[in-house]
Amino acid sequence: SSSARATPAPPWEAMFSFSKFFESAFCSTPPGAAAITDLPEEDQRLPPFFTEILVELLRYKSHLGGVHNFEHMPRIERKVTKEAFKGFTDFEYAYLTVVGLANLHVKSEEIVSKSNGKVYKENPGVQLLEFTSGMTMHGDRPGATALLRSAPTSLLEAFRLAKRSKRGTLGFFKDGFDRTADPCLEGRMGRLLSYLEKESMVASGKVSMPPWEDVSLQPLREGAPPMDIVGEHLRVFVNECTWTWGQAKKMEYEAAKVARGEEEHAAEFANLCNDSTFTDALKARGVVATEGVQWECAADRGSFSPYEASVNAVIERARQQGLSQVEIRQGPKSWKYVIDIRRFVQINPQTQKERPIRMGRAKEKPLGKGQVSLKDLEEAVRFFVSMDTLAPVPHVD
Repeated sequence: SSSARATPAPPWEAMFSFSKFFESAFCSTPPGAAAITDLPEEDQRLPPFFTEILVELLRYKSHLGGVHNFEHMPRIERKVTKEAFKGFTDFEYAYLTVVGLANLHVKSEEIVSKSNGKVYKENPGVQLLEFTSGMTMHGDRPGATALLRSAPTSLLEAFRLAKRSKRGTLGFFKDGFDRTADPCLEGRMGRLLSYLEKESMVASGKVSMPPWEDVSLQPLREGAPPMDIVGEHLRVFVNECTWTWGQAKKMEYEAAKVARGEEEHAAEFANLCNDSTFTDALKARGVVATEGVQWECAADRGSFSPYEASVNAVIERARQQGLSQVEIRQGPKSWKYVIDIRRFVQINPQTQKERPIRMGRAKEKPLGKGQVSLKDLEEAVRFFVSMDTLAPVPHVD
């Protein structure tokens, strides 16, 4: 048979390629263990270091109180107050903290660039932190920027030590998280840092996590061209794939960096790290601007009303990720609705009442910091493939 480029998978199927590799690598475990596919679809697309923690956390779901305050799994909907957290289970608190820190990792440079050293109401960086991670912080205090950059690293290092600790990862989830503490970033990190300090004193062995600079976006100058933005994301993505692939091959990270380019491993690595999976990752992380699309919901008497900007972004991102449904919150009391993207309806989960929705063109707006258009992304990806920096989708016979 002749060799030909693989037929592109449907969007919903292509988006799971990274997750499927992770699952095959880490999920050959006894019954009762958790798999990455047990996570909500949007959480499966977080950087792999964080999904590893979430999958491990799922194993102890019942030990830590289960889910009582959400319909299926915990999800970030808004900033949670200290009083509200007292009614949450330990599992819900730990899950939301890990997801929040994962989102902070993805958006850290944008949050830092917008932080101006002022209090929340006057600090766009802290407001973005709250929207993306569900946590606020005292942005007017010394050390705020350092905490924003170090918090995700501290979580990953604490989890690495937990895997080698005598008390194991369950001990980590019990000792490293405190839902009675202040729910701001500083409060949540307090217990984690105490755990990290304690375990660091007795830890030994090789460090398997990649250097943080390998998997963190570096600041780009204001007005950086799309090629530079995509290139920096590609550097991080390749290193994330290297770690995931290395874990599956039982290699240390530095050894995996060398082996990935060797002829005997190149095709296997390309199954994980290629132009399709990279493009999907950037769409899932909000790097591709969606401002040109405006979603609207049917109002009374046949008219349509546009969704507010934050809700519109959630719906459009879900569409780009190939999701069939997504939950939104809107209105003065943050009412919950389900958007069925395939059926083009908005559903009230309490009354089951449905309203038609539609997607149209919006007035063009400037790109957000660190964003690129889909056209620029596709052009950059073609360039990196032509330079052999990024593999194309593997061929099939």
